[in-house]
Amino acid sequence: MQLLSVLQKSGRYNTSVTQPQIDDILSTMYYRYECMNIDTFVTSEIVEVSHSIEPLIGLSRDPFSICPHLNTSVVPPSLYDGADLQSKRFILLSVSAPFYTHTVLQGSRLLNEISIISDNNNKNVLPWMYQRLAHTDIEMEINIGNRKIILFDLGSSCFGGWEKDDTAAAGKWFYEYYKRFNVKFDRIIAFEFSLLNQHDAWEQLPSDVFPIYTLINVGVTESGKFNPWVMLQTIAQTSDHVVVKLDIDTSALENTLIKQILTDPSIHILIDELLFEHHVTVNEMIPYWGDMWDSLNDSLKDSYILFKKLRQLGIRAHSWP
Repeated sequence: MQLLSVLQKSGRYNTSVTQPQIDDILSTMYYRYECMNIDTFVTSEIVEVSHSIEPLIGLSRDPFSICPHLNTSVVPPSLYDGADLQSKRFILLSVSAPFYTHTVLQGSRLLNEISIISDNNNKNVLPWMYQRLAHTDIEMEINIGNRKIILFDLGSSCFGGWEKDDTAAAGKWFYEYYKRFNVKFDRIIAFEFSLLNQHDAWEQLPSDVFPIYTLINVGVTESGKFNPWVMLQTIAQTSDHVVVKLDIDTSALENTLIKQILTDPSIHILIDELLFEHHVTVNEMIPYWGDMWDSLNDSLKDSYILFKKLRQLGIRAHSWP
């Protein structure tokens, strides 16, 4: 938790954190980039990169917000500061995660370096977080120049929180997290089932978010025009950086939407970061999930399996509190 807290603030630019420290504690996603001549089918360049991500461990939440307090000789009291139920201190998004190059092949030469593809607007989104399909060099140049950073906030509440609880904020949390690394969203799509006070909902938006924010004050659906993936497939390209947060507190529908991601390549190829509160049968959450509890079928083991499958598809999947 201490390491994740540091990385959330200073991320991959923090030189005080060493690779052995990170490898001992965090999980890793691996990416491979190959450049092939489409006429000869000869590979002229290979880049292999490892990118850190928080491990799937414990309750997949901030442990200090749920578990009983431990003796101060074991856990520094300061680690309990900010450990509320909605704590997101354990989530390591791509913009803040350390990465390392393992091998680079150029022609017949083996090198140990990486060239980051970037532009002036979104310079801190790494290339493997938006470029996940085969393209020609010309297509890549066009896609990179036109790519967008898009957030789908499913179960958004208001931008700044729910019923004046700013710890429950999703939109604001993402906005501030990405802004910390000089990355701005080009579009935010927010779905919310509960009827919002429209004045309050729009008043909470920062001036630079207002023009790019779309609020759809109805619930998402399994199919039809309110299925979020229908809209996602319409407005997003494979060269965009897409972040999806899914937390609508309706387990059956959530699980259906996740299954659609897993089984439909035209959906999962578009998603780069996914944050999902997977409701499972774990005793520690009974007081918080209330009436939902009796309908839950999945276990914590199922949660680990699910997030691993999503990560194997190339999606940085995180547990949402």
